[in-house]
Amino acid sequence: MDTNLTLFFLYLVAVICVTGVALTERSTPISVKEVYMFSGTLALIGCISEVAINNFYRAAFDSSLWTYQVAPVHHGDTSIFAFFQWSLYGYHLYFVRKKLQSYKIKYEEYIFAVFLAIEALLLEIFVNISSNYFLNTFIFYYVPGDMGHFTTVFVFPFYLLGGAILIGIFNRFLKDPMFFGTLSFSVAFIFVFLT
Repeated sequence: MDTNLTLFFLYLVAVICVTGVALTERSTPISVKEVYMFSGTLALIGCISEVAINNFYRAAFDSSLWTYQVAPVHHGDTSIFAFFQWSLYGYHLYFVRKKLQSYKIKYEEYIFAVFLAIEALLLEIFVNISSNYFLNTFIFYYVPGDMGHFTTVFVFPFYLLGGAILIGIFNRFLKDPMFFGTLSFSVAFIFVFLT
């Protein structure tokens, strides 16, 4: 499984990198520091939010919303693989945000939050279909079966809220992207690998 997991991760890296390049124009300046900060921030916010949201859901509805099937930690609420998966998603969101900013449209931040929520559901379906091919299992298994256990509409409000929160975090963290990127990666690493 380790070889398959590595191949799966490299596949995801390739898909995300190609998508990032496709989203930007040659004239779009790319800041490595900002990409690093986006990746670190999502590693931190994603993993911690998964544990918090799943615990909230269990308290409110007496059932988990999802369970990680690959390298689970924190009672299956997140996983070691999620650290890398969320980092990749942060990389991707950097390019999504750059593309939205290039349009110079009104309410860009609201559009970003809605786009993030819709896209996250689609990406979860893509990741789970791909993981079935590479690993013969879901990365994360959603307990509600409304969308074939690949994802669920029940996470949409959490993604929408998360997108709104991330806008404020990104705006603040961009003032010192290397510091906040390193801080985020460090806290996420401790949370996922050492607790």
